[in-house]
Amino acid sequence: MNLFFKKLTGQLHSTEKMERHIMEEEARIARYRQVEKSPELKEYLELKKIVESKEFQQKKFNLTHTKYKSTPTYQTIREYKELLHNKMLQLYLEMASSQRLKDYLAFRNSENYIKLQSAKEVRNSLELKQWAAFEKSKEYKSYLQYRDSKLPARFKQLVDEVATDEFKKQHAFWSNPNRWRTTDEYQQEARYKRLAAMTDIIFFLSQDANEIEKMEKWHATFVEEGEWLRLSESKWKAGFVYNNPKLLTQHSFANEQQANNGGKNVGTVDGKMQLFTKQERVTARAWDAKKGFINKDFDYTSDIIQTADSFRQKEGLFMVKLRVVGNIHHACWLGSGAKTPMISIFHYNGKHITMGNYGQRGFDGTVVRGISAKAYYIYSLRWTERELIWYVNNIEVYRTSNDLPKEKLFLALSSFIDEKQRPEEGQLNVAWLRVFTQDK
Repeated sequence: MNLFFKKLTGQLHSTEKMERHIMEEEARIARYRQVEKSPELKEYLELKKIVESKEFQQKKFNLTHTKYKSTPTYQTIREYKELLHNKMLQLYLEMASSQRLKDYLAFRNSENYIKLQSAKEVRNSLELKQWAAFEKSKEYKSYLQYRDSKLPARFKQLVDEVATDEFKKQHAFWSNPNRWRTTDEYQQEARYKRLAAMTDIIFFLSQDANEIEKMEKWHATFVEEGEWLRLSESKWKAGFVYNNPKLLTQHSFANEQQANNGGKNVGTVDGKMQLFTKQERVTARAWDAKKGFINKDFDYTSDIIQTADSFRQKEGLFMVKLRVVGNIHHACWLGSGAKTPMISIFHYNGKHITMGNYGQRGFDGTVVRGISAKAYYIYSLRWTERELIWYVNNIEVYRTSNDLPKEKLFLALSSFIDEKQRPEEGQLNVAWLRVFTQDK
């Protein structure tokens, strides 16, 4: 696959952007779970149920849309004021409790009352003139008007009602055009809105919980960050691995121009693993296909390291950030201890990058063009029960379902110079290497 145009058009993300994305995803999951446990989110979700309920919304609608004049409180106060300003009724109330009326009623029940029927008697008596005038007064007429009416009792009832603290409270509430703001529900809604505006809650609600759960099913099973000084302190061992325990592991090949140096050419610098290929003359054991093991003089040394004793895994996600120096062979691969199966996560042959699977049917893979192996990229292998998928940064470059390994494989890093290459020094620089497995 040629990544030149994908790089040119920005489809191939830079390695820095990829690493930033990885860190952001890790931070995103951590932040999601942190917010999920927060008291603010708990309160928000509780208030959300309340505020979005039909009962709450109906109450808000009623309180914000109800006109004061349509309320029972208004009707009560209106009736009270109408009766309060009813002059005849007020005269009646004054008269009904007056001594004047009591005296009149007493006079009315006396024998002298009949004299009011005689004009002559009235003219001759000051008292009778006064009672005659009283019977023609507005006060007395009001008494007669409301004596058998229910209004006086109703007015008294209203007077008592509007004087209560509860009525005053209701009147103050319903007569207030901003009555909604005085309620506990308004405070709940305001708090809900404040919580909803919090950046953590906005972030939480914007996330796909299913996606988070899927991502959390991935667990790191192997992490190499170069946090060691000596190879013996690491998870790596130098040399080849064979299923036959009788076979020697520390050797080189007669058709190569470097001697594998037993881990002496491996180290860490500034937290990065470095596998060196350097020019130095040594005599070392080499495997010759015809002669078997022989001692051979080499002008270069390099190394191979693997995790056969410390780590093997079947399926998962294998990621490595690396670059190379020198136009010789550099590789990151998965091995079994036999010729096959073997999966190449990255292989630079001095000219091209290849990625693929070595199985019973041979090599099944691709050549990656358009990028330089001498710049850092993240090379990844996604190994599922159905297929193998290779990536460079965020771009898928190849996939196959042929010859899938059925066993756990170990990690390996190596550099070598084949007999046809022009020899030179080089480095395989590994910034980090990470392996993940996914819960079923």
